[in-house]
Amino acid sequence: MGRMKTSGVSMNSGRVKVKRSLLEFLIVVPALVFYLIFVIYPLIGGIYYSMTDWNGISAEHHMIGIQNYLSLLKDSHVLEPLKNTFIYAFFTTILLNVLGLAMAIGAEHVVRGKNFFRSLLFIPSVLSSIVVGYIFNFIFANIISDLGKALNIAVLANNLLGSRQWSLAIAILVDAWKGAGWYMVIYIAGLQSIDHSLYEVADIDGATGWQKFRNVTFPLLAPAFTINMVLAVERAFKQYDLVLALTGGGPGRASELVSMTIYNESFTNKRAGYGSALGVILFLIIVVITLFQMKVLRRREDNARD
Repeated sequence: MGRMKTSGVSMNSGRVKVKRSLLEFLIVVPALVFYLIFVIYPLIGGIYYSMTDWNGISAEHHMIGIQNYLSLLKDSHVLEPLKNTFIYAFFTTILLNVLGLAMAIGAEHVVRGKNFFRSLLFIPSVLSSIVVGYIFNFIFANIISDLGKALNIAVLANNLLGSRQWSLAIAILVDAWKGAGWYMVIYIAGLQSIDHSLYEVADIDGATGWQKFRNVTFPLLAPAFTINMVLAVERAFKQYDLVLALTGGGPGRASELVSMTIYNESFTNKRAGYGSALGVILFLIIVVITLFQMKVLRRREDNARD
């Protein structure tokens, strides 16, 4: 009798586990369907069309193999935006994380009105990139330019956004100003997870503010740092609307990014196959850099735990 009861209980528990697994699967199915439709299918389609001469309009296209990829390697009109994109990604990643961390630490040290101060710092992040780009375009083209003329400063008077030397740098600064709030939120979450008794021990040992940051805060922010670094790089390589509204990729191609080149080749020049090939290359660049980041930063997290 005891064995029968035991077997009955185990059968019931097995059925419960099966039902639970089935329920979990059914919950995941809608997300999986959307992922297949909006991520995997376009990715496969992009790879396919990158090996064709499709113009983006006609239903007819012909397979040309890797000809688009070979052409990209020799195309100077692509190499310059690619160089700009790497420069843009490098500096925006640094600035977004430095500003985000500084803002997070500053917000955490505010005693009164902490939530208001956080909201104030976060506001630029929720603004439309297009709107921000046009506003700063107006500021540099009119207000700062007029100020430069009044002060007889030639660099400012001639509009920095119209300078090949400064247009990309201005785009980087504007992007950092707009996006730092998102990274601040993640760093705030990381700061709140740190045990405050560690700071008390550091105070007892006579540690300075910099020593506490270097030996306690920064090492224990490793998970938040990993997330922000990966997000910042991915975001920078896919940036489009802000720079489009701010500089239009000009002057010439001085501030043009790869995402803008993909759009121009696909829709303006009617070379969708060529643009798709460039999109595939951009995808591979992001994947390789992300995997490298994850490997290096995960190792840093493990060292911080030890």
